[in-house]
Order: sequence, then structure tokens, then C-alpha cells
Amino acid sequence: MPAPSDLPSELLSGPFTVSYAESLGISRTVLRGRRFRRPFRGVRVPAHLPDTVALRADAARLVLPAQAAFSHFTAALLRDMPVRDDGMVHVTVPVPTSRPKVHGIVCHATSDGEAVTLVEGRAVVTPERNFTELAAHLSLVDLLILGDALVRHGWTSREALIRSADTSPRRTGLRLARATARLVRPRVDSPMETRTRLLLLLAGLPCPEPGWEIHDEFGQWVATADLQYPEQKIALEYDGDLHRTLKRKWRNDVRAREELRDLGWIVIVLTADDITVRPEDLLWRVQKALLDRDHPDVPQVLNPQWQALFPPNRSYSEGW
Repeated sequence: MPAPSDLPSELLSGPFTVSYAESLGISRTVLRGRRFRRPFRGVRVPAHLPDTVALRADAARLVLPAQAAFSHFTAALLRDMPVRDDGMVHVTVPVPTSRPKVHGIVCHATSDGEAVTLVEGRAVVTPERNFTELAAHLSLVDLLILGDALVRHGWTSREALIRSADTSPRRTGLRLARATARLVRPRVDSPMETRTRLLLLLAGLPCPEPGWEIHDEFGQWVATADLQYPEQKIALEYDGDLHRTLKRKWRNDVRAREELRDLGWIVIVLTADDITVRPEDLLWRVQKALLDRDHPDVPQVLNPQWQALFPPNRSYSEGW
């Protein structure tokens, strides 16, 4: 059995097919050993390489038709978007391309034309198609988090998502895609900000604006509020784990909030517990602030619709 140093370098840097390794003189006994993982039949990966979505995708390409493009959860993860990893590699092939049946790969078919781009050299469905196809698999909350993240990181725009959802020939999830695309906003910095905005909307409260800069009377920048009602001078600021670990950021935020209060702003500071443990208390705080500042569109009784998507005592991921 050859020592690790005796193996060809091309078998140590990434996925390869068993047939290719055999052409280099490597026996099946070696390929079945602990130096390699078997992600798919006929494919091996060096065991020392971490199991990432990108590595799984590269391994899958070795057994897929050339027309296949990564889609669904895999496409979103290849763009570092905040969706779950279901452990599968999802690809889409155009009709009438035959769909290979490979354990670990979910092969979808499409007949609605070309919508493929390259992400670090890999063929991936466009962000707009990715959004509409995942509408069949995600909740309103998770789909809106995806849409906000796609826009925030420059992959697409709110307008492009709306156009794609409005013109898509898909059926499953299309109504959710169309409704959610219209809720997407730019300048959203985290999934928790998305959740906060959606919680307020579902309760019937006015939609706050994300990420606008606030200036003083001399035009000097004071803060960029996570969420705000500018006419009523109400700012919502989310304190995540980053504030606990980065002392300088925490001090800067404390100073900026004091300046905002000096300028007549109401600053509502919230943490993950306000979304996961006591969402009703947060809604009451925002409702009271809006009523105190005479916002014209504040309901006296909150819509209970929010309770279905924001049950208390639930954990969420903070960042993307």
C-alpha cells in the first residue's frame, strides 16, 4: 500500500473519480481506505479535506451531466446565504436532459429556459430563480431572510426578485414568492433585523425603514439605525453577540444612542430574547412609542397573525 507521500498530488487536493485514480495506478484497496471519503458512487475525496458545500458540489460535478446547474439549497449555500444545509447536493437540468439517480444528489428538472450564472467557476442558477424555487421549501420568515440577504450582498435587487416572481411559470410556492419579494428591503444587516421587521408587519404595525443614516441639525452623521421610523424619530437597535464580544462597537453604539436621545429620538434596544422569548413585549414597546409619537397608522389592537410564525422560546441564527 503506497504511503500518503506516494500518492499523486492531484488525488490529494480535491475530488476525483475512481476510474481516474485507477488510471494512475492506484488500487481499489487504497481507494477504499481511510485516506478517502466516498461522497458519491465512483467518486472519492481526500479525507483530510473538510466537508463543505463547495467540496460536495465539486464532487457531484464528476457524475452529473454538463447541463446541470446547482440549485435550491446548494445554490444558496454556494453564495453563503442563510439557509439550512440538508446534506444533499441539489442540481437542476433542462428538459429533456436525463436526470441521473445518484444517492446524495437531488436532481430537479426545468423547462423555463436558461437562468444560470457562474459562482466561483461553478454553474449555479441565478439568484432570482433560486429565490422562486426555494419558495416551495421555506417559510415566509426564512424566504424573506434569504431575499434580504441576496439584496444586501449585491447578488440581486428587490425589483429583480419581484420581476422574477411575477413572470415565473412555477406553480408550487409562487404565491409566497410574489408576496415575499415585495417585502424585501435593502440595507438589512442580519436575519434578526429581518425577523424584527416581519414581526412588526404581521402584528399590523407600520413597516420600519432599515439602515438609513441619521444626521444632526448640522448634517453630521450620528448613527445608522438598524430599523427606524424617521418622521416619528423612533429607532430600533438590535444588540447581538457581536456587541458582547466587541467592546469598541458596544461603546460606539452606546455613545450614538445617547446622541440620538439628545436629538429627541426614542431608541428601543432589543436582543435575541425580544424575538425568541418575549415577542409580545417588543410589539407592545413599539406600539406604545408609535402612539406616543402620533403615527397615523397604528392599530389599537395588534393582529394575532404574528403568533403563528413567532412562537416564544425558539432559537434562531443571528448572522449571515
